Amino acid sequence: MPRPSRLEIFFLLALLAAVPARAWEVSGDATVDDFHAFHRRFSADAYFFPRHRAAPLGLIGFEVYADATYDRTFDDEPFVGTAIDGGFTGGFLSVARVGARKGLPGGIDLGVSYGRTLGGDVKLISAEIQYALIKGGLLSPALAVRVTGTRTTGSGAYDLDQYGAELLLSKGFTVLTPYVGAGVVRSKGTLQPSLGPSFEDTASRGVVYGGVTLNLLLPKITFEIEKADEVQAAVRVGFGL
Repeated sequence: MPRPSRLEIFFLLALLAAVPARAWEVSGDATVDDFHAFHRRFSADAYFFPRHRAAPLGLIGFEVYADATYDRTFDDEPFVGTAIDGGFTGGFLSVARVGARKGLPGGIDLGVSYGRTLGGDVKLISAEIQYALIKGGLLSPALAVRVTGTRTTGSGAYDLDQYGAELLLSKGFTVLTPYVGAGVVRSKGTLQPSLGPSFEDTASRGVVYGGVTLNLLLPKITFEIEKADEVQAAVRVGFGL
């Protein structure tokens, strides 16, 4: 697991993803096999993991946030040679997001986010709906079901459509809120080659994750470890009620 100081470094770097200059992009010249390998690894990393608790926000509750992921071994994969044009900033893959969540009546939370890859051409729009089966309390944990959807927007040769469903468990304490969760994700990737017809790859997988939120009021800081195909880390800084 990366040290928090390193997480802070890549988080700051990821927030620079909006800079127009691009270091890499998904190649339209990728072979079918390498595209399949790229899609399965990338879609796992790009999944819209929660990075928050199971307890509902409540009717007046809300959160705005920025977060980023860190996968230090993505650049070592054999498919990088044909599926990627260019190089990764810092030698790792990071997906940065900004987003907002809002509490509704009945234990329902809604959320949306916009994300993009650090130094890359892949941009993502994501949405989530979460329903608290058990709202939790002073002594009892909270349990929620969460459904997500993600789609690329304005990308080049690569398109991603992704849907997930999870169970999320958390227990709030005065300063810390630990949580764990697991679910299933279906990811469809499409590549439009430079020449010839497009081709697709569809992958379904399980995901597991665990994290802890440090409740500092302003801000709240969350560290999460995520496992789909490989293990990656994520950090979120959020503000809200």
